[in-house]
Amino acid sequence: MSFKWKNDAIKENLGFYLKHLNVRENRFHAIYFVDQLTGALLVSNRYSKNNYGLTETDDDLISNFLNAINLFIREIGTNKQEEIQEINFKDTRILYEKRGRLLCVGITKKTNVTIERAILHELLNDFYYRFENEIIHFKGYVSPKIINYKNRLENLDLNSLYKFNINL
Repeated sequence: MSFKWKNDAIKENLGFYLKHLNVRENRFHAIYFVDQLTGALLVSNRYSKNNYGLTETDDDLISNFLNAINLFIREIGTNKQEEIQEINFKDTRILYEKRGRLLCVGITKKTNVTIERAILHELLNDFYYRFENEIIHFKGYVSPKIINYKNRLENLDLNSLYKFNINL
């Protein structure tokens, strides 16, 4: 026995918006690693094919802008420890994760904030552990080791970084 849906709208409106979710598709438009103190871009990678007319040289400008928003929120907040966590748009979300002076910013396709944040946190930890010394003693020069991390970002399946915690 099989059932047929008479109303296709029911399939789409069960509380989940799944049209734009493909498990093989990357959840991120771009990832940026920025030194918070100087605003310098350490490394970045774009995952979306549509870059809206931006070139790779614009990544420095974008990273400085993302860092400036973080500094602005800290400045206007009543609590000087105030930090930006995310910025939401209709179909895009900008997530911020920090560790020491390292700022990791992910521009996502707004699929699932918990998964996106977990992936970004894993990337932040991986980057920090690999380059802790360079980050702590950063003087404005981005070492070739850090620049080569872009290859890892390009080849890494970011969706595989999220681990489901199922308590049975």
